[in-house]
Amino acid sequence: MSELDSLGEEEPNDMDTIIFRSRNYQRLLLWSLVLQSAGMRHRVVAESSGWSLRGSDDEVEEARAQIRSYERENRDWPPVPEEPLNILAFPHNRPPTVLVMGLLLAFFWITGPWSGDSPWFAEGAVDSIRVLEQGEWWRLVTGLTLHSDARHLLGNLLIGGFISHLLGKILGGGLAWFLILLAGLLGNFLNVLLRDEYHLSVGFSTAVFGAIGVLAGLEMKRSHSLKAVVLPIGAALGLMALLGSGGGRTDVGAHWSGLVIGACLGLVAAIYPGIAKISVSRTWQIVFAGVTAAIIGLSWFLAFEA
Repeated sequence: MSELDSLGEEEPNDMDTIIFRSRNYQRLLLWSLVLQSAGMRHRVVAESSGWSLRGSDDEVEEARAQIRSYERENRDWPPVPEEPLNILAFPHNRPPTVLVMGLLLAFFWITGPWSGDSPWFAEGAVDSIRVLEQGEWWRLVTGLTLHSDARHLLGNLLIGGFISHLLGKILGGGLAWFLILLAGLLGNFLNVLLRDEYHLSVGFSTAVFGAIGVLAGLEMKRSHSLKAVVLPIGAALGLMALLGSGGGRTDVGAHWSGLVIGACLGLVAAIYPGIAKISVSRTWQIVFAGVTAAIIGLSWFLAFEA
């Protein structure tokens, strides 16, 4: 017996009162199943402009009520599947990559390379003793904005610009740069905790490695595979090659600390159920961008005023 036969094509002709009409045959079949489950006699009739569901005159109002009740109860069913975060998932996001890279370049023009006489480096470098023993936490932030030399800056601008832009396309510029700053800050702090000897370090590369880690964390959660970290790890090795083995005031330990912290932040961001809505919310992007800028501004204020 065909599905149409089972729905009552051979029922008596007293079922001529139209319950509902629709051009969507599948929907009409679904309504028919609703009535069938309620034990109500009906039939499906083909018409020139679509299909109609018909029943006896004394049951038509009850049949309509059954169908309307079904539609109300299943209005949001099936639920829209939550799409995993993916590279370039939100192409309308326009992260301010050029602006931020330009600010780093301009700040280097102001501060110059590492110099023992420079107040910028004296007050802003990551100094392990002054961070741990004197509580100058702002150095964990200000140190990210300083560069020991032009090669150090160039590596961060090239690879850091590419990775941060990619991350901004996924998460939105404000959220992406907040996580980058947070990964750099925590990466510097973890490095300070793990090192035994006194040391100084500067450089945005810790935050860049953090951005690479965030990207790796997002991709690992999306693909459930370690293969997802190939691009991020390749970028990390490329940046390491540009920066060398940590000469000057660069710090390899801080770089890898940033990478680990970033990966943890990326996994947390990917797991958080509301991350997709935040990524496309202009309001939230402005909030995160403002918080990021405020942290940097406050840190430099404290560096010279505290």
